Amino acid sequence: MENIAFALAYALPALGAAMGVGLIGKGALGAAGRNPEKIGELRTLMITAIVFADSLAIIGIIVGFLAKG
Repeated sequence: MENIAFALAYALPALGAAMGVGLIGKGALGAAGRNPEKIGELRTLMITAIVFADSLAIIGIIVGFLAKG
């Protein structure tokens, strides 16, 4: 039972982070298509947003390890 809890504690935040990164990429590419001159600013904002989305997965694995131990 603990293994299932560990798997879910990591899998659900990782799924949310993956979906978030996909939406961020979709939005950034759509914005770049409308305004290609701002690609440098968009890239910076996109990378920042991806870092915040991936922090969810990192927090999920930490919570999983804490719950298992």
